[in-house]
Amino acid sequence: MEVKLAIAPIAWSNDDLPQLGGNTSLETCLSQTREAGYVGTEMGGKFPQDKKELKKVLEDFDLELAGSWFSGNLLSQSLELELKDLDVFIDNKLYAGCKVVVYCECSNTIQGKQEIALSKKPVLSEDEMKDYAKKYNTLYDFAKSKGAILTYHHHMGTIIQNENEIDMFLKYTKDEVGLSFDTGHIYFAGGNPLDMIKKHKTRISHVHFKDVREEVKKEVLKKDTSFIDAVLAGVYTVPGDGIIDFSPIVDVLKEINYEGWIVVEAEQDPELANPFVYAKKAFAYINKIL
Repeated sequence: MEVKLAIAPIAWSNDDLPQLGGNTSLETCLSQTREAGYVGTEMGGKFPQDKKELKKVLEDFDLELAGSWFSGNLLSQSLELELKDLDVFIDNKLYAGCKVVVYCECSNTIQGKQEIALSKKPVLSEDEMKDYAKKYNTLYDFAKSKGAILTYHHHMGTIIQNENEIDMFLKYTKDEVGLSFDTGHIYFAGGNPLDMIKKHKTRISHVHFKDVREEVKKEVLKKDTSFIDAVLAGVYTVPGDGIIDFSPIVDVLKEINYEGWIVVEAEQDPELANPFVYAKKAFAYINKIL
């Protein structure tokens, strides 16, 4: 197994919640990322959009771009328009050295809507999922033809959130279509991260390590809060600080000889959980079990 460790900038500055680290500079985020030991980061809202400027910033801090989030609109616009948007996006990210495109359908997501409870998330019928998967296959093939890896990110508040939805999506997409496996999102959605990665171990193309505070999870589910309010309550934290045992998950990654990135992604309030301190804590924990 050959893996590289990255950490997402959302720990320092949350694009969906400007009150969480909104005043933290990109320079602080990237310098602390490198100082904590990571060799990669993922794209964030404060990063330059110009491909040349983006490449320079990464070089200045001696970091690689492990992945870049793409907000999909495959349900709300034509496949042709989605391909056009993806084409420009991939060209820009490849220039900056990033091959991994983390795709998530966001046209009808409630993940950023604080007034909507998680129980009101969008749901597709099996026929709708089958049609969606067929279109996604086309996106995947297009990205592959350009030298990029399109990986699907299951996410709270979206059409592909829980175990059943992940199973259905992977059933109707081609076998080479990969999953951006996120431990925290599947656990929050009621699934077992270890069972999930064992079941779909041949489909893992990108990995996010996120931990969950069990008592907070129980409370926000009981109250049926929004995803935003769950994050504000502290449902997520870094690996080694919550309920999930990552050692057997790492064992599965070793079993499949996973080659790629493990990205620490833990959105929480930086005033309550110092990003640099938690970044170092996660780095030490992961290296201990690798």
